[in-house]
Amino acid sequence: MNSPKGVLPQLDTFSDALERYSDWGWLVLRSENRLLLTTDHQVSAVEMGAGIGGEVQHYLSVRLLAGPVVVLPGQPGRWLFLTESADEASQVNLIRLRARGALTHRLGTLVPLPPSRIDRGVVGWSGGGPAKRPFLPPFSALVAALRAVTETAGLR
Repeated sequence: MNSPKGVLPQLDTFSDALERYSDWGWLVLRSENRLLLTTDHQVSAVEMGAGIGGEVQHYLSVRLLAGPVVVLPGQPGRWLFLTESADEASQVNLIRLRARGALTHRLGTLVPLPPSRIDRGVVGWSGGGPAKRPFLPPFSALVAALRAVTETAGLR
């Protein structure tokens, strides 16, 4: 299938997606109708509500630090920001995220990747997904972004 440069062709099968993720160096397990990313020394995930997630993604985008975001179905919506590893993150940064309603998925946690099907529906990418191995922002950049947008909103 040919697609315009920079546009990810529709991944018709789990096998296609699994191969792509493997090419990116990600450890992904297949479990029935799910592809599960194993967070490790290369990649972590930070989960938060879609509303604040949109603000965080905008903050990172204008600073050229935006990375891939997995959209989890359901109401209220949740987003998974994929970042560089958070394994060495300071406890204070983990606490800051938790205080703002974000969950950090680190070493050994399994998180769904598109086109997984979970109880609430199909998992997708925000913005159509990366066409090549994606840039993963530093974990600290995500912490700073969430802190900045929540402090602006008056949440400390």
